[in-house]
Amino acid sequence: MRRLLPLLGLLGIVLLSGCSDLAGLLQTETQAEPVLTYVAPTPEPFPAQVTTAARIRERGAIIVGIRYDLEPFSFISANGELAGLEIDLAHELAQRWLGNPEAVILRQLRSDTAAQHLIEGDVDIVLAGVPHTHNNEQEIDFSPPYFINGDALLTFPDTGIRALGDVNGRTIGIVSWTDAGQRLKSAAPVTPTLTVYDNFFQVTEALRTRQIEAYADERHRLERARRLISGAEIVGQYSQVPFALGFRENDPFFANLVTLTFQDMAADGTYEALFARWLPGTPPPTLPRLPGNAPTPSIGDAPQERATADLSAAIKTRGTLRIGYLIDLWPYSANRDDGVPTGFEVRLLERVAEVWFGSREAVEMVPVTRESGLQALLAGEVDVLAGGWVQSRELELQADTSLVLFDDGVSLFSLSAAPYRTLQELVGRPVGVVANSDGAAAIPQLTQLAGGPLNALSYPTRDEAVAALQRGEVVAVLAERGLVLSPLYRQAGFTLADARLTYRPVSYVLPQGDSSFRDWFNETLMQLHDNGVFQEVYTTWFDDPAPAAPLWPR
Repeated sequence: MRRLLPLLGLLGIVLLSGCSDLAGLLQTETQAEPVLTYVAPTPEPFPAQVTTAARIRERGAIIVGIRYDLEPFSFISANGELAGLEIDLAHELAQRWLGNPEAVILRQLRSDTAAQHLIEGDVDIVLAGVPHTHNNEQEIDFSPPYFINGDALLTFPDTGIRALGDVNGRTIGIVSWTDAGQRLKSAAPVTPTLTVYDNFFQVTEALRTRQIEAYADERHRLERARRLISGAEIVGQYSQVPFALGFRENDPFFANLVTLTFQDMAADGTYEALFARWLPGTPPPTLPRLPGNAPTPSIGDAPQERATADLSAAIKTRGTLRIGYLIDLWPYSANRDDGVPTGFEVRLLERVAEVWFGSREAVEMVPVTRESGLQALLAGEVDVLAGGWVQSRELELQADTSLVLFDDGVSLFSLSAAPYRTLQELVGRPVGVVANSDGAAAIPQLTQLAGGPLNALSYPTRDEAVAALQRGEVVAVLAERGLVLSPLYRQAGFTLADARLTYRPVSYVLPQGDSSFRDWFNETLMQLHDNGVFQEVYTTWFDDPAPAAPLWPR
């Protein structure tokens, strides 16, 4: 727990005097607005065009928008300190960015006004239980999620309630001012007996004394209640809404700083440790590791001004989508023998153009290489890059990316006559890898996952590794999926297991610093997920299950 800065400490003394007990203060989370007063911003605001990282660097501290009433995320503890997961996360960011965990200024706000305070420059970031939804994405940018909120049930193990389908005829408590009862009934055809209480403390006490069998509400409130009821557990979550750190749009340097800092915290165990402190028994959201070794940016290198691009307006005026594509990366993008562009990513982009302009032909195809493609994107000569681009730490620093299209992780490739589907089956057996590939680099990691030694034999090329498989020198080949998809994919005699053993997310590459275009593009991909078009195009090119639509509620 961290002490408030002097101004906030004085404010806390004034506000807390006259409060008969802490419960009266904590109960404000069940009301429309918190009781505590918003702290005014500093009298010397930066100009709007100054980047967030430059503000933090010049000020020497991060101004963080928080709530005072969201236990166990950010709340006033019994000894008058601000505490919680979000408070600890703010201090961790200050340590990593400024070398001082106390270089934090905490300002109170509400979740529903967080975007406004960011836009107006009152705060640098918000850690206030802000949901990453479609609507909020239109105003601000977000980090990876640090908590998955949503509706769930708090109950005791001996009730037999483990999932939503178990509540038929059971006595379920809800709070009157929430719509928890309506959400519960709309989530599944169930008919529980609902008992309504005026506030959080009443329903929590009713569960503790076994007057009800379960308490239905959003998970962040249930986490708070669980801390008060010994032996209670959260089960049967039936909706998902991610909480994430929010920051201003069109600030690519800061976006990269946030994304890679979260990657670092996940890699070194900090992320899990913070979660375990405040939410024991609840695992943190999965944060897949991006491949690559590029270092996290230093706040000292931050540019002074934010980006001002408006690609959306230019595309709408032009009436076409300009696509830079690789001509030989089948099945993502390639030229047919007659020179016509084809591939999964090309066909999907044609559907994007159809949504935007009413025609799949409203595309301009520009052949590029890996090197020339990024140059063309930065120069504004193309709007998007297609062709099996893998999100990595290195790419994160050069460009933006779309929602994930495909997981090109290392996979297990074997003969249909003697198929292998798990790493454990390969322990002690000879397996082929391609020199200088991700499959070869992943052998130490895969050996740990297998639980025993993998006898890896390296071959100069994919074709030589596959020939060794056919000769029986190796029982399988471990390679990134794209490496064995072309030209061997769907050929008789081979089996490619669905499971990915590493994570290599393939996405479209977009220009940095244009949040509106990225949001427009990703909203369209989500629309194609929702109406089945993504699945239709995917299954034309791939046999394995399509990736699930990202968690991004409307």
